[in-house]
Amino acid sequence: MPHDPCPMTLDIALTLAILLAVILLFVTERLRPDLVGLFVLVILVIAGLVTPTESIAGFSNPAVVTIWAVFILSAGLARTGVAAKLGEQVIRLARARPNQSRGSDEARLLTVLMTSTALLSGFMNNIGVAAMFLPVTIDIARRTGRAASRLLLPMAYASLLGGMLMLIGTASNLVISDFLRDVGLPPLGLFDFTPIGLAILVVSILYMNLIGRRLLPDRQTPRPLAAANSGMADRDLRTLYGLEERLAMLILPEDSPLAGRTLTDSRVGRALGLNILSIERKNGLRLAPDPTLILEGGDRLLALGRLDQFEQISNRPLFHLENDRPALQHLLAADAELAEFEIAPGSAFAGKTLVEVGVRQRFGASVLAMRRGDRVRRTNLQQLVLEPGDRVLIEGLPVHLRAFADQPGFRTLSLEEAEAYNLEKYLLVVSVPEGSALGGRTIQEARLGAAYGISVLNVIRQGRDWFLPDASLTLQAGDQLLLSGHTTDIEVLRGLQTIKLQPNVHIDLTELEDGPFAIIEVMLSPYTTLAGKTLRQLRFREKFGVSVLAIWRGDRAYRTGLADIPLQYGDAFLCYGSRERFEILARERDFFVLKLDVQEKPRLEKAPFAALIMLGVVAVVLLGWLPISVAAIAGAALMVLTRCLSMDEAYRAISWQAVFLIASMLPLGLAMQQTGAAALLANSVVNLVGPYGPVAILAGIMILTLAVNQFIPSAVNAVVMSPIALATAANLGVSPYPFMMGIAYAIASSFMTPVSHPANVLVMSPGGYRFSDYVKNGFAISLIVLLVGIPLLPIFFPF
Repeated sequence: MPHDPCPMTLDIALTLAILLAVILLFVTERLRPDLVGLFVLVILVIAGLVTPTESIAGFSNPAVVTIWAVFILSAGLARTGVAAKLGEQVIRLARARPNQSRGSDEARLLTVLMTSTALLSGFMNNIGVAAMFLPVTIDIARRTGRAASRLLLPMAYASLLGGMLMLIGTASNLVISDFLRDVGLPPLGLFDFTPIGLAILVVSILYMNLIGRRLLPDRQTPRPLAAANSGMADRDLRTLYGLEERLAMLILPEDSPLAGRTLTDSRVGRALGLNILSIERKNGLRLAPDPTLILEGGDRLLALGRLDQFEQISNRPLFHLENDRPALQHLLAADAELAEFEIAPGSAFAGKTLVEVGVRQRFGASVLAMRRGDRVRRTNLQQLVLEPGDRVLIEGLPVHLRAFADQPGFRTLSLEEAEAYNLEKYLLVVSVPEGSALGGRTIQEARLGAAYGISVLNVIRQGRDWFLPDASLTLQAGDQLLLSGHTTDIEVLRGLQTIKLQPNVHIDLTELEDGPFAIIEVMLSPYTTLAGKTLRQLRFREKFGVSVLAIWRGDRAYRTGLADIPLQYGDAFLCYGSRERFEILARERDFFVLKLDVQEKPRLEKAPFAALIMLGVVAVVLLGWLPISVAAIAGAALMVLTRCLSMDEAYRAISWQAVFLIASMLPLGLAMQQTGAAALLANSVVNLVGPYGPVAILAGIMILTLAVNQFIPSAVNAVVMSPIALATAANLGVSPYPFMMGIAYAIASSFMTPVSHPANVLVMSPGGYRFSDYVKNGFAISLIVLLVGIPLLPIFFPF
């Protein structure tokens, strides 16, 4: 029977408006999800939909506490090698048997891999399991002679299916259980998910063996990154990446102006956009040369990259240096001023480069010099990291300089006061000749700052001045440029122009992997905070000592302009450097190194402690001695006490973004319950499919949950759908458990898009997957969840 609709009230309208805004923000990705959650928390209080106490109660919620504790427990199992040991067993079981066909061997391999991944994911965080099994799966592909694309997606799906096996399998399971506790009902048990979850897992594995594996791509050709770690022939690797066409030998003349300069100071890499892989000289070969290596005349530099920049400067001069040195007063326009300010310890500028601060782009000013202690820096300022105590000299219009007025020690300077910076020595006037590569290019395209450390302060054209010209200004032959630089910068440019080029060299890449050096794939981890930043902003080469040869995104490789490409989730890098450097990189939470032998060595002697602690947590919860939140905290503390993890490692293991997101979104679920918004939405569902009975309503709610799950984080979906499921059960006068379990299984079904779950993003680049690959198999497994779950739920959880 149709139910009477709940009356629309102002509070319900406000709650639904906030809910709609949240969904739109998640879909458009205009703001970080955790930041959206914090804004929602504040808005709910301001609107009077929850009390201040209720708004922050989520941070002490048992589900939230359990979530961060499980992150630590998972890290303990991974750090001590317990999980890796299981992975080794997978490799052992996955080895082909004699006289077994390739098809049946692959079916057995998928069964073992998916079962092992899913069972481990029942106890551990599923993102962590997917990350841990990623190099294991690539190694299995190498040993069995398969493309990694045949195995990685089933492994990722298995990590998600494992979340359906236990209460602690996913954060959304814990959130749903806590909603039951909040309304006075017994929370879900640790193994309440297991019977139906196992049935879904078994049917899904059967599907992958019989049908799904036939839909998996066999993409060795577009997947060079996986090849780098799967034993693929080096010739194939070069072909896949197009490295052969991008390799060239740069030969320095014996009297090169670059001789005696370091590799960094020569600007070969930055100015020409090339990666220097090795340097061959009379006394031997230097692989992965350090940026501080001194160049010598006659050096042969093996370079990787496009030669556009080299060709632009090699045959024609960029500009002519004028003999007349400009006076300081020529630096300023009639209405421009000079000012200086100090970088305070708490300044937003501290720890950033001038490029990151965007002094010219954001504020319309130009940095002329910087004083650090007794030393004044006037050139190559763009990538200099600002430190507290630095004094910065800037030029600009008064309206632009006011943006810096709140900085400590801000004051305007006269030309006489600015003479202390000795700027005249570093002012150059150059002219753009006919045929120059600068003609017809904008200042930004000319890359004088990024390539040579030279700033354009003024452009003089036919008697007209452009002071602090916009980066979009197009240069023309005959222009005079007032530059902030040094004659040594011009000497570097001339040195680059004397380099001889030997294009299309044929080098066996195995020669570059001699001894401690290796070409290894590195990925952004699912927990990275670096999305949106560039390698240049991260100072990646300087910080980690490895070179990025290419970036793999989607189904193609990028090999040019890598330093300035904003990074995205799922990006993978082909890197070259020493194994020692890769071992350091492997300890960074933002990156994931896809090579087992350079990852941090596990504390194997602590493995028995970690395993016993995890078993103990499960046992005390099963016996009812402790609630799961307290048991998980105890287990996390014991992981640190027994030195399975250090305290710092425990803190790093927690995904604080997920914790803050869930804690700050829980008040929205409470507002939906208290205002009647959940009841209103539940009535709509009941009125739509109610005449067909509770099973049809269960199916409708699961399908709705599954659809919403493709667009918003799963934990947020649990917050939104739990009140609706509870209200639906109350309307029907039946048990809420089948509905709550139904939305739990539906929320765990994040199979259909690469962005619906971090585990899916994680395998996209190593597997070379496309969006359609996820849709084909993801839709089928989501359908399995519905077809298996809907009939079994009323049996195990009667209405």
